[in-house]
Amino acid sequence: MVKKMFGKLMKLFIFIIVFIVSSVSYSQERRILSFDLMTGVVDTLEIPEFDVELQNERTTFNFGNFDSNYCNLSSTPPTENVFPNSNFSQKRHASIDFDINSFPIRTSAKLFKFQNDSLKNLCSGIMISKKHVLTAAHCVAVNNKNILSHDSFFVCPVFDYGSPNQNFDCTWVKKVFIFENWNLFDTDIAVLELEIPVGEETGWVSIGFDSDDNSLMDGIFYKFSYPANTVLAIDSTVYNGDTLYYNYGIVDIAEEHHLRISKTNGIPGESGSSIIKVKNNEIYTTYGVLSYTNNLRHLRLTNWKYFAFKSIIINDLGMSVSNDFEELGIPVFPNPTIDFLNIVGRDEQIIHRIELFEINGRKIIEHNYPSNRVSLDLSNLPQGFYLMIAYSGKDRIVKTIIKSE
Repeated sequence: MVKKMFGKLMKLFIFIIVFIVSSVSYSQERRILSFDLMTGVVDTLEIPEFDVELQNERTTFNFGNFDSNYCNLSSTPPTENVFPNSNFSQKRHASIDFDINSFPIRTSAKLFKFQNDSLKNLCSGIMISKKHVLTAAHCVAVNNKNILSHDSFFVCPVFDYGSPNQNFDCTWVKKVFIFENWNLFDTDIAVLELEIPVGEETGWVSIGFDSDDNSLMDGIFYKFSYPANTVLAIDSTVYNGDTLYYNYGIVDIAEEHHLRISKTNGIPGESGSSIIKVKNNEIYTTYGVLSYTNNLRHLRLTNWKYFAFKSIIINDLGMSVSNDFEELGIPVFPNPTIDFLNIVGRDEQIIHRIELFEINGRKIIEHNYPSNRVSLDLSNLPQGFYLMIAYSGKDRIVKTIIKSE
C-alpha cells in the first residue's frame, strides 16, 4: 500500500516537474531579442500581456504620402497560369500587370546582405509601418543560436529589373527583432527597423491574427517576392533576385503554426515574403511569412507573435528619425547628373567617407576625406542607377543616384 502510494506521488511529482519545465521553456520562447546594428547592443524584450480570449485583431494599413492610388487586385480565384490542381497562380512579373508604384505593391521590399564589401541577394519582405519590415527569421539569424547571420542588412522598396525605385529611398537596417531561441517550426519570423522611414512614402500593410481558421482562409491572398534561383523541376523561368514577381489565390490549409497552399512550390529568394489578405481599399493584412518553399508554407502570426510585433511597432513609431539628407543638411545635387555629383554639409556636418555601388553590389568608388563639401566625378560611368553611402559622424546615409547622359 505504501509502495503504491509512493509510486503515485512520484508520478505526480514527475508530472509537476515536467509541467514546470515545459512552462518555463514555453515562457522563454515568448521573449524577443533586439539587435542594434549601429551600437552592437543586444536587448531582451518581454512579450506584452494581452487578452487571450481575443480571437482576431489587425493593425491599420496606410497608403503613405506618395499618392492615394491603389491596384484593383482581383477578388476571385485565378483560372489561368495556376499551379496544377490548385487555386493559386504561378509567378508573373508584377510590372507586366500592374503599376508597381501603386499600393500595396510599393510596400514590397527586397532584402540584401552586406558581405565582402558587396550587396548580395538575400530575401523578400514587406513594409508593416513607416520604418518596419516583416520577413523570416532565417533570412537574418542563425537557427536557434540567438545570433545574426550577417553584420549589415540593406532594404530597397519595390526594387525591380535590377534597379532601386527612383521614387523611394533604399536604407540600411538599424535593428533586428527575432524571438529568443527561434526555430523553423513555430517562430521563423522577424521584424527589421529601418534607418530611414521609407514607409512614410510607400505606405504599409497591416499585420494580423485570426484564431478562426475558416474565417482566416475566407478570401484572396497575394504574394509579392524576389525569387533568386532557377529550379527547373518547379519553373523554367530564369530568376536572379532582381525583379519583383507576384502570385495570388486561395490559402487552403491552416495549421497551428502555418498557413499553406497545397500543390505549390516556392523559389529561393521568396523567403520572408508575406501572405497578404486583400480586399481592395478595405483590407491589406499579412498573416504570415514564407518559411518553407514546399507547399508555400508560411509561418503563421498567432496571438502572442502578433502582440509582440505590434508592441514593437507602437513603441518605435513615436521615436524621431533624422537620417534623411535634407534633415541632416546634406544636399546632393544635381540628381540625376551627367558628370559631377556634389555633396555639401553644414559647417559642423563633416562628411568622412563616400562609397558608390553598382546595383549588383560591386563597390566602384570609395573616398575618405574629411570635408564638408565633396564632388564626385561620375562622367566615366555608364547611364543607370547607383547607390551612394555617405558617412558623417555616427550617421550612415544612403541615396539613390541616377547617372544620365
